[in-house]
Amino acid sequence: MKRLIYAIRFLTVIPIPYKEGEDMKAVAGATVFYPLTGLLIGAVLYTAALIPVSFFSHMVTSVIITALWVVITGGLHLDGLSDLADGLGGGRTRERKLEIMKDSRIGAFGVLSLVVFLMLKAVFVFEILSINPMILLLAPAAGRFATMLAILFFPSARETGMGVFFKQNSRKREPMAAGLSFILIAFLTCGVTGLIVSAAALLVIMIYAAVVSRILGGLTGDVYGSVIELTELAVLVFFTAASAIAGLM
Repeated sequence: MKRLIYAIRFLTVIPIPYKEGEDMKAVAGATVFYPLTGLLIGAVLYTAALIPVSFFSHMVTSVIITALWVVITGGLHLDGLSDLADGLGGGRTRERKLEIMKDSRIGAFGVLSLVVFLMLKAVFVFEILSINPMILLLAPAAGRFATMLAILFFPSARETGMGVFFKQNSRKREPMAAGLSFILIAFLTCGVTGLIVSAAALLVIMIYAAVVSRILGGLTGDVYGSVIELTELAVLVFFTAASAIAGLM
């Protein structure tokens, strides 16, 4: 239960206070509950999809859900996405890219990435509302599982940071347990299609993480945030595409 609380505190804006002297092994081990925390976020989004459907159009509802998606995470992962866009777009060397990413100010590439990303997310939420809103349960879980995989499989770009902390304090059984829980979540929410869509999305995002890792010499907290956001979008996109293909057959 303690590790679940740590995961919720780390991945959402729910005000769970930090206490001095906390068990760092337990904090790192909270990754085992990342998929479940994502499912809890998805439950909020799914509920939001049901409540206003009688009052608003699907377009309005999709905007409400997208805004709620940002609010419940405090925009933390979007901040990582925009910082990464600024770094990759504005820096010529690895060192300069990392320096730009540490800057709290947002640049032109960051603004453009946020605008385009949120537009795409709202559009595909709109599509999902007409197909199967249950995917809103799966997408956040996939995003949190993906960032755990990114931490596990790729080195840290800096000598200190979130990736280094989790690598030093986590145990091998956490990724296995998280993987099993995510597979169960994917199947129970969206069946075999959920498993296929999730596998495709995770594959694409791991390729993305590998490319970014090669450019930066590893991953950073900003990259982990972008992994969450892009995985969520990839699940929405692939599920929409799968539904369209199934409709043509």
